[in-house]
Formats: sequence, C-alpha cells, structure tokens
Amino acid sequence: MTEQLHSGKMPIIALRGLAIFPNQTVHFDVGRLKSVKALEAAMKQDQFLFLVPQQDIVSDDPTLDDLCTVGTVARIKQILHPQGESLRVLVNGICRGRISDLLTTEPYLSGQIQAIPQTNVANSSKCEALCREAVALYGEYLHQSEFPGQAVHLKMMSSMDPGYLADSIGQNSAFPYQQKNALLKIMNPVTRLESALKMLNAEMNILDLEALIQDKTQAAMNQNQRDYYLREQMKAIREELGEADEQAEFDEYAAADTADRFTMGSSCLIQARETDHPCTFIA
Repeated sequence: MTEQLHSGKMPIIALRGLAIFPNQTVHFDVGRLKSVKALEAAMKQDQFLFLVPQQDIVSDDPTLDDLCTVGTVARIKQILHPQGESLRVLVNGICRGRISDLLTTEPYLSGQIQAIPQTNVANSSKCEALCREAVALYGEYLHQSEFPGQAVHLKMMSSMDPGYLADSIGQNSAFPYQQKNALLKIMNPVTRLESALKMLNAEMNILDLEALIQDKTQAAMNQNQRDYYLREQMKAIREELGEADEQAEFDEYAAADTADRFTMGSSCLIQARETDHPCTFIA
C-alpha cells in the first residue's frame, strides 16, 4: 500500500486507552474541552490533526511528557453530535508522526508534527509467508472472538503489505492499549507484523482459557439446577404419597440427635480439661 506522508503545524489530541494506526478508519468519542477545541481548529483549517496516545490514561490535562513519542497524523472524515456532552469523530489515519515542537497548550494542544516514514523492506519468501500467516490467523481470531472485523479481513486478503497487515491487526483486535502503543512505535513493517502475530496468538490463548472457564461455570450451574429440580421433584412425590410428615419427623429426630451428640462432646471435653485425662468421643 502506498504510504502518504503529511507534516506541518496541526492541532493535537491526546488519546486515553486508544491508539490509531495509519490506513485505518476509526471513530471515537471526544469529551475533554481541549480536545473539542482541537477538533474545531482542525475543521477550520485542512481537517488534519495529530492523534497521540497518553502514557498515563488517568491524567486529565496531559503535558508533552505525558504523551507517547509516536502518534498518527489523521484526517477528519465526519463529526457527529450524539446526545450528551461528548462528540463522536470519524477519522482516517494517514501516517506515523512525532511532535518536533509543542507550540501551544491553550486553548488546545498544537505543535509541529514530523511524519515518520516506515522502513522499506524487500519482498522475500519470509515476508510472503508472514503475510499469509497473518491473514489466516486473523480469520481464526475473528471466528473465535466474534469480533466484527470481516470487512477488514477481506481487505487484508487482498494485500501483501506487512506494514498494512500489522496495523490492521493492531487496530481491529482486542489488544490492551499498551500493546497497541508498542506496535505503533515499530517502524520496520516485517518486525511489526511478527510482533502483531505474537500478540494475536497470545490473545487467542486467553480466549481459549476464558471459554474453558465459562464452560466449567456453566456446567456447575447446570448441575446445581438439576440437583434443585430433583430435590423439588422428590419433595412433590413425598407430598403426594403422604410421606411429608414422616420426613419432617425424621429431620427433627436427626437434628435432636446431633444436638445431643454436641452436648455430650462438650461435657466430655470440659471433664477432660478438669482431670487432665484424654476423652474418647463416640461417633
């Protein structure tokens, strides 16, 4: 896939718990005032802005030191105004970039952004094998996780670009945002795809464990439900046969017998303590 590069002065939005990759179309919610102001400024200009993940998602007013070193130059495609205070924005990632100079912090972040071209790699058998493995493994992941990424998978099937495949997997998988940030920083496309495949395999292993736990939990619930149903069924049968009173008498006798045993054991224990002799319990 042909790489587009875009540098220059542009508004900056700090992302919390989210990373956006080049050549990916993503929507996300914008709620902080600075981020809303940055969106408005971008719309008044050329609709380009720089999206960079925060290192600490707790910080509500991040400084330059709170931002990751690599982000994504993106172009706004659409802004929606749903009910509530947040805006929903649809963007298309263009290229990786970094902040070379932070120009303003009020009323929104803006800076001089330098585009980062990805490392060029020659076509090789290893690269082709990795691309095929990526497409096949992502298909298995979609089947296993029921993640809504079928349209992305179709685009991946028609590409042999390791960088695009890695970014597609990173964007459209349930990886933790720390892993996505790490993937965003890798410039070599083959190395990035190798890392994406390792993350995908690890994610699929976690899904296997989650499914196993759910199966065991469901089996235990089903067994408890069956036991309860059988107890209620036996109770209803005894009532129909007139055995309910006999069962109640038996339960009362069993409870009284248990109380007597406890009283006898307690008395014996007290006696043993007073005489310093062992006491023999009769079960």
